[in-house]
Amino acid sequence: MFDTALKVNLKLLTSYNLSFDKKEYITNQSILVALEMDYQTEDTYNYVVDTFEQLLEKFDLSKHRNELLYLVMKKNEQIRIRYDAYWQNYHDDLTSKEVASFMLAYKESKPNEHLQLAVKPTLNATASIKDTAIAKWMCQVLFEKIEAREFPLGIFGEKILYNLFGNDFSSDTPLDLNKLKATATMGIRKPTKQLNKLKVEFSQFLQVYLHENTELKLPDGIMLTDAQANFFFDVLEMLGYHDREDFDSEPKDYMHAIFRNTLTSK
Repeated sequence: MFDTALKVNLKLLTSYNLSFDKKEYITNQSILVALEMDYQTEDTYNYVVDTFEQLLEKFDLSKHRNELLYLVMKKNEQIRIRYDAYWQNYHDDLTSKEVASFMLAYKESKPNEHLQLAVKPTLNATASIKDTAIAKWMCQVLFEKIEAREFPLGIFGEKILYNLFGNDFSSDTPLDLNKLKATATMGIRKPTKQLNKLKVEFSQFLQVYLHENTELKLPDGIMLTDAQANFFFDVLEMLGYHDREDFDSEPKDYMHAIFRNTLTSK
């Protein structure tokens, strides 16, 4: 968490209907506004500012530094919580499926079937429990802890409760094997569509300012220009939403694609 303040030209922000909790008028048009950020530290904020100033110079937007910085950081606070939640939900489902698959393999093993557990630290040799009785005992301890809801949600993820038990929050309800099978076999997809939608939302928020106050205007009948696309890509990368090294396409082509896919599918 980090708080600071920025002097902005109020006239340039009229289209946003912003509500300022803390402000101090300097002139009729300029105000000093508080910028309160839950997702920034002083160090990360300073990095963002330094990088952002370079981007503004690259796109000839330096004179809009404070207004755009304010909009960028405010919108980042709004979408970051949803962005992180989508990823957390995805990773929680992966953990649920992995745990369910392990427990299902144990519960479906035959009484006379040999069972062993193995641990393979990275770059080290595999260590195994080859005694079936010990391996089954260890598995049973884990199963009973899961069934009794006696496990740390910080490790297993909160979604595992719903995946394995549905809306039954009673700790004495046995773990249903059908629910276990459903969790072990559930299909999980990366939240790419939802994340791209957030990127478009973020970009459109800035697009209003660019069109009204800069040379990066939006012609009629066009949802995104190449210059805007490159600017939005760079800002999103600066904030950690993606990395250009992960893309085969040009940044502007990627932004055009997610705009097109998001806005034409409504």
